[in-house]
Amino acid sequence: MKKIFAIGGIVVAGVLAAVVSIRLSTDALSILIGAILGMAAILPTIVLVGYLLKKNQDAMTATATTNQMQPPVVVVSGGMMPPQYFQPQPQPNQQANQPMLPPPSPSAPRKFRLMGYEDVDRVEISDEEWVTSR
Repeated sequence: MKKIFAIGGIVVAGVLAAVVSIRLSTDALSILIGAILGMAAILPTIVLVGYLLKKNQDAMTATATTNQMQPPVVVVSGGMMPPQYFQPQPQPNQQANQPMLPPPSPSAPRKFRLMGYEDVDRVEISDEEWVTSR
């Protein structure tokens, strides 16, 4: 029974391929054949990557079971150093040596142009109008 279905499927696929190849242009047929052969060319790579991932996953699960036997390590840090070791260091006044930056220069007011309008409907908005309109 399985052989009959297999032979019937092969015959149906062959007839379908013949009908499609007769009706399609040569350009469309070359694109179709290229896509099918491209997918067939990637199959060995997919099988190899799947095998390597499975092998890596098996190795990781084997090492994970052996590492579960070790107790967890907890590190508790002390607070500050004892008072005899703590000596405050004087900090130099860094602002005395550096001049102040000049204030930012006033820039020209920005103008916004709303897109989507014709030149006769052009709307120009200043900064203040833009802020208050929102």
